[in-house]
Amino acid sequence: MKKLLLGLIACAFIPAVAHCVEAELKYSFNARNVILPSSQYTASRPYQALVWVYNGGAYTDADYNRILATPSADSEGNEWYLPDYNPEEVASGSWSMQTAPFSSDEYYLGKPSYRWIQPEMKGEIYMRRTFTLTLEDIPAGYGVYLASGHDDAPSEWYINGVLVHTVSDAWDNEEVVLLTDEQTKLIKTDGTENILAVHVHQNWGGAFADCGLYLADMSMTSTYLNTVADGPWPCSYYMLNYNSDLAVAESAKWYAVEENESDWMKGEGPFSNDNNMFLTTEWASQVRPILIRRHFTLTDADIAEISNSVLTFSCSYDEDPVAYLNGTRIWNASGWNDNNYTRVALSPRQIALLVKGDNVLAISVKQGGGGGHIDYGLSIETPYTPEAGIGSVTNDAPEADGRIYNLHGRYLGTDVDRLPAGLYIRDGKKFIIR
Repeated sequence: MKKLLLGLIACAFIPAVAHCVEAELKYSFNARNVILPSSQYTASRPYQALVWVYNGGAYTDADYNRILATPSADSEGNEWYLPDYNPEEVASGSWSMQTAPFSSDEYYLGKPSYRWIQPEMKGEIYMRRTFTLTLEDIPAGYGVYLASGHDDAPSEWYINGVLVHTVSDAWDNEEVVLLTDEQTKLIKTDGTENILAVHVHQNWGGAFADCGLYLADMSMTSTYLNTVADGPWPCSYYMLNYNSDLAVAESAKWYAVEENESDWMKGEGPFSNDNNMFLTTEWASQVRPILIRRHFTLTDADIAEISNSVLTFSCSYDEDPVAYLNGTRIWNASGWNDNNYTRVALSPRQIALLVKGDNVLAISVKQGGGGGHIDYGLSIETPYTPEAGIGSVTNDAPEADGRIYNLHGRYLGTDVDRLPAGLYIRDGKKFIIR
């Protein structure tokens, strides 16, 4: 291998062997699990809400992200987001019942919009949506996602008068956030009325405001090779000179279990050329293709568990990856999938490639123009059905263990210093890093 591949880049040594971990409870969003429909994910079921709109006229840069108006409190001093607020007592402006979607477009996902503002105007929309639920709607112990699509920000969402989510900047019509157990408990399931209150600010361009609730899919996940969601991962790697070197490396069977890695670089993935996406180790993807080898150890018990489960290979890539398990090609793709993950269930024949002891999952990625990154992992997932009451299942970890999650429920580790500015969840409570 050393004779075939020259001119490679080194980094500091970090052990390149990964070990499996105990199963963890994981949450994922599923738009089919509708509690309360949203325009973005359940367009076939338009909902109604009481809305208050302020049109601030033409946008100027001085107005960027500046809240222009807020509905007045009622005669009892109740603010617009509180359950006891009486919209009929408000003198400034007026509330009216309207039907979603709430957009600046004539149609949104095929449904006629309530066009609360024109695209080049600045303004605000405030919404009060009432609903009733029973325990059948939110079975005991399930996680709940809030659909929080917004264009633009600042934006806020309240459940029964309590702030559960905020956005300070930008837009995301598809945004969903996993509610904490504490926030889920705010939702009444005794048949009495709930209030979901929303505010979305519009700067300019397209406008959109949305809300909805969805049951989370829950699974017990055993991770054999983690992705960046669970932190950096150790590996051995080569950075080649040209894409044409990939054919030379393949003929040398660089992906074989017995490959001598003494000349390989040791480091941590994922690899990227973008400081804002997947970057643990910098990869000059516009110049060099890359080869990566990750080791993991299995016991007889691990192999037995895997054989009776769905073993999933996950990969986010840019571009043209080829993956090998213990020397056999198991998957390849053309192009890139942005910051998404392709998930592939390995076949019984591919699972049979696993052995007791050392295993190698290797991947090659081509050099290309524009962005470039690679993150991949291997895990098994078993569907999980809660049996305890709401609030008894925590978000991926025991209470007060210091683990940090993003608002999508993804585990990010315990080190605050590694995180960028933003809103996070730790020990069931949200906190801000500035």
